Order: sequence, then structure tokens, then C-alpha cells
Amino acid sequence: MVISNSGGRKYVAYILFLFVPLLMVNGCGKKEKPEEVIRSIKWMKVAETSAKQIRMISGTTKPVDQTALSFAVGGTVEKVEVKLGEQVKKDQVLAELDRQPFVLAVKDAEAGLAKAQAIVVERRANYERYVALYESNNASKAELDEARASFDSAKSQVNAAQAQLGLARHDLRKTKLRSPFNGTISVKEIEPYMEVPVGKAVFGLDGEESGYEVSAAVPDSLLINLSVGDEADVIFPTLNDRRVRGVITELGSRSRSASTYPVTVQLQEQYDDFRSGMSVDVAFEFMPESETGEPLVTGLAVPLSAFLVGEGKTSFLFIYDKESSTVKKTQVKTLALRENDVLVKPGALKAGDIIATAGVQFLTDGQKVNLMKEKE
Repeated sequence: MVISNSGGRKYVAYILFLFVPLLMVNGCGKKEKPEEVIRSIKWMKVAETSAKQIRMISGTTKPVDQTALSFAVGGTVEKVEVKLGEQVKKDQVLAELDRQPFVLAVKDAEAGLAKAQAIVVERRANYERYVALYESNNASKAELDEARASFDSAKSQVNAAQAQLGLARHDLRKTKLRSPFNGTISVKEIEPYMEVPVGKAVFGLDGEESGYEVSAAVPDSLLINLSVGDEADVIFPTLNDRRVRGVITELGSRSRSASTYPVTVQLQEQYDDFRSGMSVDVAFEFMPESETGEPLVTGLAVPLSAFLVGEGKTSFLFIYDKESSTVKKTQVKTLALRENDVLVKPGALKAGDIIATAGVQFLTDGQKVNLMKEKE
């Protein structure tokens, strides 16, 4: 059969039309296997460190010598000698009550004593007379005993009158309220002509020579790790975070609120810019206990960014395996938070292990990784 040139070209075009799509389909069906993407991770080598824990608790400064002052007697205020914030010296008069009622009481007691003393003189003479009569058989034994009893009663009245006079003079002296030590008037709730009952606090006095201490409230979980005599650093945020050494002087045994207990820390350094009522942070240091009750001396410090939190507040780290260049998701036991690190109990994690420290939420158990080069 003879095919013309034009017909041959049509035939070839028809064959190509049929087979080219088939060749294209066959070519597309051969997919290349994608290369495995290996993630580069930030890392660190875990090192052993002291297990000492630090808990920061807020507190307030106050003078070691701080007291509320009140009158030992009641009366009308006549004079107030000091102002709020004024510095005072020991034995300085701060305020005074109207003395007139107390002066009259002293005079009345003095008169009572004089009367009792006069009765004693009279009854002594009577007793001595009965002694002479008894010796001359002119008085009976009963009469002598009665005279002696009357004399003894008079002497007792003198003793009572002397005590009454002493109390009256004491009350007169107490009309002047004096400072028990050098300090600053921090509270003033008294004015002239006020009626002041016995024991009502009218002044607050802060000692200026005894230094300052800090009052804080700590939870029971921390209290059990503290002892009187332990040191604790006190930080003053308002004084450029000045850090001052302190010593625990008191540990409360009765809870205040929310299971917290009062603790007193006395400052071992004093500065002129310290004031009563300043807010501070107290850094309490202590050694945690192991499961056996023994103090934990060392632990492993791990940054917060390395942790992956699971169900039930479980904690996981990704530990690098050098042989397989993979990371293994490993559960660890945390001991405490310390600044930006978490203290981990040695066991599943050991000193010298390499762990991922960033992007752990994107890692999987057994994933192949590269370690980023350390910056020189």
C-alpha cells in the first residue's frame, strides 16, 4: 500500500498523539524518595550542682526595739511634750497627766500614816502600863493579852498606811510618761485634755540603736526546713536591690492564716537609709530531703526551656544518644525551682548527659537530630 507524503505525516502525528501522553504518565509515576530532614537542636551538657534550695518570701522591716507606750494610771492629759516623728532620748518626758488628784491622794495617804503612827504611840503606852500592872499582880493575863493585841493591830495599821502612801507616791510619779530608750516617735494618739484610761497605748516608739529586723510569714512546707540561727539574705528592692545578711531569731509555732507562720530575721548590717515598714524579699536557703529523709547534697540543674510537661504534671527531657544521633524522651523527677533552673534528681538523668534545651515541643522520641555548634 502506498501512502502519500501528506498521509504519512498525518499517520505519524496520530501515533505521537497516542503514545506521548502514555510516556508522560509513566514518567510521572516514578516519584523520588524525599530526603530525611534532620533538625538541629540547641543543647547543653548536664552538670552536678549543689541541691541547696532558695525560697523568696516577702517581708517588712521593723526596729528590734519597738514598743507601745501607755500610762500606768488614768487621768486627764495636761501636757504633750513631743511630736510624731520626733527623736527622743531615754527617760525624756513625753507627756504628763494632771497631777492635782494624785498630789491630793499623796497628802491623804500621809495623813492616814500620821494618824496610824499616833495610835501606835498611844497603844504602846497602854501595853507597857498593863505589863507593869501584870507584874505587880494588879492586872490579869487576859487584860495583858488584850493590850498586846491592840498594840499589834495598831502597828499593822501603820504598815498598811505606809504601803498606801508608797502607792500614792508611785502613782504621782507615773503621771509623767517617759521614754524607756532612745528612739523615734512612730505613733502618737494623745492630745491635751484627753481622758486617758490605764493601759491605753498613746505612743509608739521605735528604737534607733538596736537595729532592724524583718517580719515575714512562711508556709509550713518551708518552716520545717528552718531553724533559729540559720542565715538568710534580705534584699531591699527600693535600695537598688541591696543585699544584707540576716539571721533567723524567731520561728512561730502558731499559724496565722493560709498555713503560714511568723518568722523574724534580724539584720546583721545597719544603714542610715533603713526605715521601719520597708518592703523586702527574704532569701531562705535550705537543703531538701530525699525519699529516705536524708538531706540531698547535690542535684542536676536544668533550664526551664528544656522541659516538656506531660499528663499529671509529669516532666520529660530529651536526652541525646551519641551512637544513634537521636533524642530519647525521658521522664525525670524535679526537686525544686531555683531562679531560672529546675533542680532534677539524679537517676534517669546523669551528670554528663546531653539534653535539648529549646524547641522540645517539636521533638519526638527517637528523632534524629544534629547538635548545633557552640559559639566560639
